[in-house]
Amino acid sequence: MDESDLERLHILGVDDEQITVAVQVISYFNYINRIADALGVDSEPWMTMSKEDWLASKARDWLRT
Repeated sequence: MDESDLERLHILGVDDEQITVAVQVISYFNYINRIADALGVDSEPWMTMSKEDWLASKARDWLRT
């Protein structure tokens, strides 16, 4: 990420605080995934769902609300 990326985000209306939060969340997920990989942690069954099954489960969740 460099200054041109920040400029594009600012043009889209994203402010510095939002960018900071996004960077922190993305960095955390990157970190925790590397730790899980290094320790050999297996994915939860819901994490290996097909795209179609995942979308169907989201539709069911939405219909219940």
